[in-house]
Amino acid sequence: MLDNHTVTYPIVARAESMPAPEHISLNKVKKSKDGMDLEVDFLASLTGDGLLKSGVVQPNVPGFGAFEILCDEGTSIGGADAAPAPLSYLAAGIGFCLLTHIHGLAKFRKLSISSIKLEQKMKFQSRIPGMTAVEGAEMHGLSKGIETLIIIESGEEAAKIASLIDASEQACMALQTVVNAIPAATTIFNNGQQI
Repeated sequence: MLDNHTVTYPIVARAESMPAPEHISLNKVKKSKDGMDLEVDFLASLTGDGLLKSGVVQPNVPGFGAFEILCDEGTSIGGADAAPAPLSYLAAGIGFCLLTHIHGLAKFRKLSISSIKLEQKMKFQSRIPGMTAVEGAEMHGLSKGIETLIIIESGEEAAKIASLIDASEQACMALQTVVNAIPAATTIFNNGQQI
């Protein structure tokens, strides 16, 4: 599996199907007059003594497959640096989602665009006693913002490109997840019992 901090199998691979979860339900996508209510289901676990994790992820939208992905942490905090870190997936997901919306909306609006690139920086602060802060400090994680640069080559008017990006940002569910407060709930199961 791991040899000298190198994963000897794919970090991302198509899964045959989404495994059956123990506690959550896998719901079908719902359409209404307000739009489509969809879910992305994710099941994960630690794979051993280190910080390597394995999971299967799948949107509940027809035509979207399940993928097994690996995730690790850097060596400075006890990982083997064998796969992207969780925050790397978060940043990549936001950037990729935004590019999808820009491309799709540009095609819908029939805009003449020859190139779309994205450069993005997400900023965080971590305070983990003994790892990223002095012993005795309280544990704390904080998002400090996201900077995105969209680099477009086009013969279109600047106002049309600005409108395209604004609409794409509003449509990008991944970006909206981090720029707007969203409800979050955690339920804990210990030895099969909810606590």
